[in-house]
Amino acid sequence: MLEIPKFYESFLAKVSGVNLNSPRQLKGVAEIVSAMSEYFTRKNLRKEFVFYDYLSNREVQKGYLIYFTTTNLLKVHVPLNEISHSGFFKGKKKFEILDIGTGLGTVVMGTIIWMHENIRYFKNVEVKFVALDKVEQNIRKFQENLEVFLNELKNHYPQTVKIEIEPAIFDIEHAFEMFDKRFDLITVANTLNEVAYEKRNKLLRLINAGIKDNGFVVMIEPALMITSRDLLDFRDKMIKQGFYIYSPCLRNLNCPALETDKDWCHTEVEWKRPEFIRQIDLVSGNYRKSLKFSYIVANKRDVNLIDFIAGERNFEDYFRVVSQLIVEKGKKHCYLCNEYGRLHCVKLDRANSPQNEIFDEIERYEIIMLKNFEKMKEKVKITPETEVKKVLNNEGKT
Repeated sequence: MLEIPKFYESFLAKVSGVNLNSPRQLKGVAEIVSAMSEYFTRKNLRKEFVFYDYLSNREVQKGYLIYFTTTNLLKVHVPLNEISHSGFFKGKKKFEILDIGTGLGTVVMGTIIWMHENIRYFKNVEVKFVALDKVEQNIRKFQENLEVFLNELKNHYPQTVKIEIEPAIFDIEHAFEMFDKRFDLITVANTLNEVAYEKRNKLLRLINAGIKDNGFVVMIEPALMITSRDLLDFRDKMIKQGFYIYSPCLRNLNCPALETDKDWCHTEVEWKRPEFIRQIDLVSGNYRKSLKFSYIVANKRDVNLIDFIAGERNFEDYFRVVSQLIVEKGKKHCYLCNEYGRLHCVKLDRANSPQNEIFDEIERYEIIMLKNFEKMKEKVKITPETEVKKVLNNEGKT
């Protein structure tokens, strides 16, 4: 289960001026959050809101920092966990990261926390972030908050990583003039949906120009149908430009969720919800009992997560679970995805056996292995002889 480190609440209280133990003050934050959620989730309001520099408003900024930064902070840990299986973080002396669309620093701070929780990779490494955002006020506020964040972090972890941050105004029209270097890791979170569709090819060109040959690109978007499908569409464009999908997909073909108008793909991860988030949820009507989001990890080499956790390239016997497990009278079923496409997987209760009993416990976005299953056109049938094995949980850990 993912959990916010204890120092983070102290950091939030200091930079926001809000007592996170005060129901009265949290009620005010919740009212801001409720209004923002309405704009984020309603299709007819969302486009106008996200293309407006909403974080330049002081009250909106405070609500976003306390609530949305907290609920987004740990999402980057899942793709970073998955990348770590490749050995990518081992043996480096310098590590450079480009964060596109930094906002108030959610992904930068989340990545720094992950590095400290995986300090074995970063003990003697110089880490540099280049943080880009189109709004000057965001960059300014991020710099102010970051100093407090790093001070609180140093008091929490016995060993700290050497970190340098270079912030810059992000203008996608002139982004190629901003730097002439390439990065080990590029992160783009909650940003694609704020880039006009006609400008997304420029974003792809920037990513393509900025990533090292052996680097990784992490993209995260909200689990809403429209934002998830936008990410999947961008995923397919990346493949056409020579990228390979490392995770979550167990295929390098087009995304099968886009073959219909009704499907999309996202994960759902348990977390220990902080008490102040629970209090805000009660007033705002939101329920962040779990973390839902869509993500892709891409690279310029033909390597896939399954190569490392299975020890071989196998897109036929390993599957990503892309729905919740649905329990009905006489059967359990879900949707799986791999080289075969998006498949409806069914296990009748009368097919229960010791070999397949773990199927009854699978969760969305886990990777499972199936042996001796029956495959029809768009369907997988679990038989008493089918062996089911979990190989990766939805936090990206074996």
